[in-house]
Amino acid sequence: MAPIVIAFIGTAIASTGPVRGPIVRSGPIQLTSGRNPSRLVVKLAENQGLRFDGDRLEGPKPTPVLNRLLSGSQPLFSRDPSAIRQSKRAGLADLTLYRVITGPDVIAKGNELLKLPSVETAYLAPTPVPPPVDIPPTTDDFSFDQFYDQAGPEGFGFDIADQWPGGDAANVSVANIEYGFDPTHEDLTGVDFITVGPHHDDYQFHGNGVFGILAAPDNGYGVTGLAKAAQFLMVSPFIEDDLYNVANAIDIAASQLVPGDVLLIEQQGWAEDTYTPVEVDPAVFDAIALAVDSGIVVIEPAGNGNCDLDDPIWGGAFDRTVRDSGAIMVGGGASPLSPFGARSYHPFGSCYGDRIDVQGWYDRITTLSAADGEPSFTDLFYPNRDGRQAYTAEFGGTSGAAPMVTATAAVLNSVAIETRGVPWHPLELRAVLSSTGHPQTGDTTERIGSQPDLRRMLRLYGVR
Repeated sequence: MAPIVIAFIGTAIASTGPVRGPIVRSGPIQLTSGRNPSRLVVKLAENQGLRFDGDRLEGPKPTPVLNRLLSGSQPLFSRDPSAIRQSKRAGLADLTLYRVITGPDVIAKGNELLKLPSVETAYLAPTPVPPPVDIPPTTDDFSFDQFYDQAGPEGFGFDIADQWPGGDAANVSVANIEYGFDPTHEDLTGVDFITVGPHHDDYQFHGNGVFGILAAPDNGYGVTGLAKAAQFLMVSPFIEDDLYNVANAIDIAASQLVPGDVLLIEQQGWAEDTYTPVEVDPAVFDAIALAVDSGIVVIEPAGNGNCDLDDPIWGGAFDRTVRDSGAIMVGGGASPLSPFGARSYHPFGSCYGDRIDVQGWYDRITTLSAADGEPSFTDLFYPNRDGRQAYTAEFGGTSGAAPMVTATAAVLNSVAIETRGVPWHPLELRAVLSSTGHPQTGDTTERIGSQPDLRRMLRLYGVR
């Protein structure tokens, strides 16, 4: 078993908020693919009175061995420790107890730390996982090719959203944890982005594809976003140019959001030699749980690893009767434009299992692209090889499925804020999204859930 995986045992989870679940200590640390051999993440045990004052460990049980092994460590989460502790609810993790040790001997140090009762877990940090004004000449209006905005069961039912106050998502903010995007794309220049963290040029076609689904304005050309009036934050998973830290990015993003806002994590994990949901990392799980507990809706792609999350190999990490981050986990279903049958499990698809809440389109998505997407993702429009005018009809994966669900959640909360004054609780919203959609078709052995239908949900729960 890869060292990132931790087994969990426990009883049924309450529906009132995220639950960490009892933790079984992980096995010896070994170097596997996707792990940084010189960067170790350590989590001290809860409820032992241990805490850091700067770099000094204080409390009743810091043994000389623990002090020696943690010497020179740095906090994993960069926010002020007092602010982090103030946001913590009993039963969830104290993120200030996460530390990072760097150096050539971190595997040996980690295995020593795992022998100490004051250490909850230690594992090698993950390395970055790949995601996966009109300028001449005149760009066509591709919004008629999007289809996913249309009525269900083919689309997500955004065709009547404008009949509800707040139906353009104007009352919420949407944060996207993304490698990079091109804000100079002709269909994004009218969007006022807030950028958090260092700006990267990696995978601009990916970020543009996601923001095209979400944010592109209705300007008569290109595509139109499903939540176009929201405030958008572009959050980097890097603390510094080369320091990849998704857990910290989640915590930083959540600190800038308020209840009812939506946080999309456009990252995936890597464990057991496959792509997984990013919460396979314990620090990421804990950061998600705290964000959800504060009222933020977290959307998490299931990952493109075609893996069974119910497999015992995961040690219960994705068993909701054991633990639950509270995130809305999105699987990938075949689009109505694919040859596999709408809403069926895509044969080249996402992870699947009981933990998956809902599905979105896994293929044939019309959206924006960028110059680094050629040739595969500049198939629709790419005049003069100008990335500012790049469009594709072939975006997909769980990276494409997740923003469709993100937009659905954003509009529902925006309407709720407008009509009743308060947003949905994240777990209530998750239940509504999964219970009112159009069911998965075909063989459901690989379970990816239903496809949400905004039209249905507005008619059931919208107030005008």
